[in-house]
Amino acid sequence: MDEYAQRKGRIYGTVLVDVETRRPVDLLPDREADTLAAWLAARPEVEIVCRDRAPFFAEGATRGAPQALQVADRWHIWHNLGQAAEKCVYQHRGCLRPSPAPPDEPQKEADPAMSSPWPTGDRFAERTRAKHATIHALLAAGHSKRSVARQLGMGLNTILRFSRATTPEELFTGQWQSRATKLDA
Repeated sequence: MDEYAQRKGRIYGTVLVDVETRRPVDLLPDREADTLAAWLAARPEVEIVCRDRAPFFAEGATRGAPQALQVADRWHIWHNLGQAAEKCVYQHRGCLRPSPAPPDEPQKEADPAMSSPWPTGDRFAERTRAKHATIHALLAAGHSKRSVARQLGMGLNTILRFSRATTPEELFTGQWQSRATKLDA
């Protein structure tokens, strides 16, 4: 069992799938524990309930099929594990040290645009670089951070985040990017 959206952000229901055949069995009109419990109670042959960690699924399965074994489905286990691992690695990114360059090779200064997760020309990257340059130019001209936020119509927290970043590439973080990291090597 899992959620499905009839209308994203507004109307959600419950989809019930037979794990063996991988085919939908039924669609319930809501995500209520009572609806799920009633559906399961009418089907005492249900032996295993494969669900995500939503509390209404747990409550409905417990009340509707107390004889059934409840297990987490593979997708949710991997998804939750991936999120937890990414969060942990991101929080400890300062512990990672870059590998030292071989002593016989001279150190090269990397071009920030070349080491960027997005190539030059990417809309998001260019927009972020332009905002970064504008914010730093206004701050260098003596404007306060609140003044910059008012002038650009941005939130103060956004201005603070941009002002702390010495290069725009420091702002390119997020779970949905497939950028190179220190862990790749």
